[in-house]
Amino acid sequence: MTTEHTWTWADLDDRAVALIEETERTLEADYVVVYRETEDEFDLPAELHLHAKSLDESQLECLRGVEQLVGGVAVAYEAD
Repeated sequence: MTTEHTWTWADLDDRAVALIEETERTLEADYVVVYRETEDEFDLPAELHLHAKSLDESQLECLRGVEQLVGGVAVAYEAD
């Protein structure tokens, strides 16, 4: 049995938004987006003109720490 996962943007409080903004500066990323799994039907825009930023191990560790603090999946992006 396969389970389909639907993702949406995480609802972040002011503290989490400030943390994400700091993470963008730290990682020199154009954007860090936090996603959460949802049971609702929600389509993320197909074309954001972004691609995942290549990160080294210490940057990935930073992103994993952010994920734990905000309770979602964080992805660092660069604009095309």
